[in-house]
Amino acid sequence: DDLDCSLNGECKSGACLCRPPWTGTDCGLLRFLPVPLIQGYGMKPNVTAWGGNVLRGDDGLYHLFVAEMALQCPLSYWTSNSFCRHAISSTLQGPYTPHEVAVGVWCHNPQVVKLKDGSFALFHIGTGDGGNPTNCTHSTTSAHTTHTDANNAASGSTIHVSSSLYGPWTPLDPNPLPSCNNPSPFVAPNGTIYIVCNTADLYTALSVHGPWQKLSSVSVSGGPSGNYEDPFLWIDTRGYFHVLYHVYNTHQDRTSCVHSTVSAHVASRDGVHWRTGPVQPYTTQVTRTTGQTITVSTRERPKLYFDPQTGVEMFLFNGVCSAEACPNGPPTGCVDCKYANWDYWLAQQLDVGGQVYE
Repeated sequence: DDLDCSLNGECKSGACLCRPPWTGTDCGLLRFLPVPLIQGYGMKPNVTAWGGNVLRGDDGLYHLFVAEMALQCPLSYWTSNSFCRHAISSTLQGPYTPHEVAVGVWCHNPQVVKLKDGSFALFHIGTGDGGNPTNCTHSTTSAHTTHTDANNAASGSTIHVSSSLYGPWTPLDPNPLPSCNNPSPFVAPNGTIYIVCNTADLYTALSVHGPWQKLSSVSVSGGPSGNYEDPFLWIDTRGYFHVLYHVYNTHQDRTSCVHSTVSAHVASRDGVHWRTGPVQPYTTQVTRTTGQTITVSTRERPKLYFDPQTGVEMFLFNGVCSAEACPNGPPTGCVDCKYANWDYWLAQQLDVGGQVYE
């Protein structure tokens, strides 16, 4: 059964023949190319960035929409200081240069999709209608936050629309979304829109304006042990549904994050019946072209970039924490090292067997 191959390959004579960049006995592991530099967004200028996706524009540039913390604040202030930044690059790998603010405070976990009519929709947590951000410019301390605090502070989500990746972005009013935290949208080739909300609720609509109808609840039974969040939904070229998740445990040893839990992959033929892979598709390890392996203490907000001609997964994007561990950080494990250290957005190319993107 191809479902035993995570719908990332074919079952042939009792073994899985995996479709790159997937590998492993059940095609549940992602293969990566080493990165020449640890780069993406958040390095120059040095800012705190956390999760975002990339679209290629008609101008030939790559357009990143990413959560950035205002007024030089660390991620521990995300519930007050996060805004959605538009940055551009001539290469997928980056680095990306800040261009303008797409949606102001409060805007978090942005994901932009191209709609059937050629316009764009930016889904995000928050309303983007202002607020009272903290000024950390002269601050010498960082408020420790925990994952429980952050989840309790999360709000509903909003859709902003624009005819251009350069904006301006206008909120849909009234907001058509159902109760929806951490929205992950996907637009099918026929224009039908799917979205995962609240970790596991899968909805569908014929238009970004709704109405949204619930299709199913994604089951993560049988996957890596932990708490599931940050879904990223896509439908592959065969019409199969997939979701990547960030998975975390608050009891894991924060003095060494090499083996910390960070990911899971779920697949379905019909968007109703799901299979969760038993192993993580990726880990905290990032290999450089020099042969050096870097550990990031947490690797969250997964998003993929697909080859526009083939639909094959080409890049994985994550919000990552620069610290390898945080023995003196928050007591809730490696997942919360991000609240005591610098965080950035990382792009890493997947190994599809020879094709290299500049």
